[in-house]
Amino acid sequence: MSERERFETLILQHGLVHLDAGVLALHTAGARAALPLTRTLLRLMEAGELKAQTSALTLYQLLMESYRRGEETTADRIEQLIGSLPGLRVIPLDGRVARQAAQVRARIGGRLERSIQLASALSEGADLFLTPHSSLKRVAGMGIESLDTFVEQPGSD
Repeated sequence: MSERERFETLILQHGLVHLDAGVLALHTAGARAALPLTRTLLRLMEAGELKAQTSALTLYQLLMESYRRGEETTADRIEQLIGSLPGLRVIPLDGRVARQAAQVRARIGGRLERSIQLASALSEGADLFLTPHSSLKRVAGMGIESLDTFVEQPGSD
């Protein structure tokens, strides 16, 4: 079984998957190693086989660098892509998410962005948090998986 097939099998075992901003950033950047995995996610979402969500913070994280470089057209395309992905719900930032983010950060530390992403995932009942890479394996009963675990290594079958 290929890593992509193993990834798809794992993803389909979960009812609701939260996509960290980095997962979508890899896709929009066309990161060659991650594209087979991110394309699998998008295909499953489009087919209605995967329920996915991300935090509104993801928009900020994806758009900031484009705006910094003065690439408003790129920012517009990214925003349109995120808004048009079938099966992707964008979780708004509200007081409930802020409170949960504070609890997450107090318990596990780390960057504010990660705490907000995790809190957004937990607030909506996601059972899997998908990120490009993380040493975390579980938070409050929610599994955490890293894309880099499933990236095909050169020469592997």
